[in-house]
Amino acid sequence: MHKTVYTVTLNPSIDVTLWVDGIDQDAVNHVMDERREAGGKGINVSRVLHAFDVDNLCVALAGEENRQEFSAFLQRDELRFSLLETTGAVRENITLRFGDETVKLNRRGPSLSVILLGALMSFLTARIRPGDIAVFAGSLPENMKKQDYIELILAAKNAGALVAVDNDCLTTEDYRRISPWLTKPNIHELQHIAGRVLSDEAELLKAAKELHDVGAQNVLVTLGGEGMLLLNDEVCLRAKVPAVQVKSTVGAGDSALAGFIIGKVKGYTPEDTVRLSCACGVAATVQEGTEVADRATTLEWMPQIKIEER
Repeated sequence: MHKTVYTVTLNPSIDVTLWVDGIDQDAVNHVMDERREAGGKGINVSRVLHAFDVDNLCVALAGEENRQEFSAFLQRDELRFSLLETTGAVRENITLRFGDETVKLNRRGPSLSVILLGALMSFLTARIRPGDIAVFAGSLPENMKKQDYIELILAAKNAGALVAVDNDCLTTEDYRRISPWLTKPNIHELQHIAGRVLSDEAELLKAAKELHDVGAQNVLVTLGGEGMLLLNDEVCLRAKVPAVQVKSTVGAGDSALAGFIIGKVKGYTPEDTVRLSCACGVAATVQEGTEVADRATTLEWMPQIKIEER
């Protein structure tokens, strides 16, 4: 029985979106509008879960220099959170928006000490109960070894959590060891894992099956404007979306991941879970900046998502 969703963000950010009057290297460009908010894949997942009234706790590392500002953004979004303090500052990532153009500048985050890694592992294992969901999403601190990341994931799994992973650093052999409940690669990440170009749907299905065969129970592949694909022991489903006017793709994958978890928590059928997941992704793309899916927009799009069996 599910109790709580824990979202783990190891390398969070303060996302600064600047709407400018141009992007010209030979001229002075002016900022017309600005937005600052807490960023990170796990935090985005928590935002969407909160919008659908799914109990969750956002767990993140935060540099001491600007932890208060970072906390204020999470409080503004009414998220439940627990921050583990590290040295340095939460990185600030810059997004420039000019018309249909987007330029992203991602800074490096602070280092993760061995002591803090141990504290994080203890924090999660002391709280996780069987049936909880633990979401590991986003980039790693620069000095964190992949082996330590895998051990952190396995600690949550061994404590009884259903583990969801959204990270581009893992290989097929890593997935064999982790055997997560859910992984959500996009097409580029799936190609990286498979080690080859996936030129058509048959190739996508083959690569998703390979990932499933090494232990990933649910393989949810996001395909941008082409929808998504779900493969597990019971079903192979393809979701297709109508044409939409995309304003920003930032947060779309995180929203889709959250949508799948919401469907699981609320006991939806596989078809409706994929439909909700896909609608969450669409709802994020029709909004400006780094906004994730909101409930009203998602529910408007759900009837327009077509589900086909493969």
